[in-house]
Amino acid sequence: MQERDFPEIGRWVSIFDRLMKMYYDRGLSGYEIGWGQQFYVEYLREHPGATSQEMAERFRVDKATLTKIIKKLTEVGYIRVSGDEQDRRVKHLYLTDKAVPAARRIRQIHQDFYETVSQGMAPEELEAVEQALRHMSDNINQKVWHRMEVHHGK
Repeated sequence: MQERDFPEIGRWVSIFDRLMKMYYDRGLSGYEIGWGQQFYVEYLREHPGATSQEMAERFRVDKATLTKIIKKLTEVGYIRVSGDEQDRRVKHLYLTDKAVPAARRIRQIHQDFYETVSQGMAPEELEAVEQALRHMSDNINQKVWHRMEVHHGK
């Protein structure tokens, strides 16, 4: 790989990320949440009763970040936390009725965003982009989490 390749990839990923955040934050401005919380609202809509451990693994976030997100969603009244009947250490997360309109809006934004970014692209191109991004994410995830585990003595 040429030395100039990373700055180009990094720059375009950064631009895409920033624009996507802006798009979602504007679309969710009336719902007390933004880009950072929308993934979790959507996940709980599709997986009621999920645990924080499931979500940490799904979204590849550390427990501190997830705790902040759960706290925010609880404060705005979007989720309720319920203890597990068999294991008190396990907490299940559920959307509240207040979160339903936001969850619908998130789905609409997803559709609109996808239509916008995929204009003029063949389905094969979109699949190749998704596979490449997944592969790159997996590569860097292994390196980042490995370093975190070594740093924290795991």
